[in-house]
Amino acid sequence: MQMAGRRIWLMGVFRPQWWRLAAVLALLPMLAGCNAVMLAGYLIGGRPSSDPDFHVRTKQHLGGPNGKNVVLVYCYAPKELKWDNEAVDFDIAKHVAHRLLQNKIKVIDPDQVYDWLDKNDKWRKTAEIGKHFKVDYVLHIDVKDYSLFEPNSANLYRGRSDIIVNVVKMNESKTDGHVIYTAPVKSYFPTRGPKDSSEMSFAEFRKHYLSELSDEIGRLFYPKETGDEIPYGMIP
Repeated sequence: MQMAGRRIWLMGVFRPQWWRLAAVLALLPMLAGCNAVMLAGYLIGGRPSSDPDFHVRTKQHLGGPNGKNVVLVYCYAPKELKWDNEAVDFDIAKHVAHRLLQNKIKVIDPDQVYDWLDKNDKWRKTAEIGKHFKVDYVLHIDVKDYSLFEPNSANLYRGRSDIIVNVVKMNESKTDGHVIYTAPVKSYFPTRGPKDSSEMSFAEFRKHYLSELSDEIGRLFYPKETGDEIPYGMIP
């Protein structure tokens, strides 16, 4: 029984590779030159991906070499932006944390972070939040502008954000930290044109946009596959 179980497991592991190899052999005679090389690479190795900007610029991995690092996501939005979007800071933090978790980066639950912030208003530096939670990095998202409507319209949806992303690296004792990475993010979605409110509810569009925005921020820290940007100008 053990041998049978092992055999099934091995077949499950290798079947995709054999399928890809068979596809390459079948299609290569139909192509030539660069097209054949690109197709072979895609089918055997999967879609090509690019290094995240954070790693390129700092030579560090947010999740750590063994995935042991713990990250805290904190988002700040000024009061004037929260008049129309009351929970925008928490919403962005929650969605970005979820994106990082999807990509195997350990994250402190934003519910815990914002519960602590509600009870502690004496802190002055972002590193103080990291000190309390004993994390390796604090991902600080500073929202300068945010809207879910096309300018001068109450019936057309279009998400717009102007954001600065900072990463604070905590020291070995987790008592203090300093900024090692800063990147601007200017988001405009959907890019091909606004979405009429008659086609989609406000809550549904808001969900779409937060999903897009959080992935745009997240892709600074985890690899993105070539072509990932193409669909983001559209909503199904």
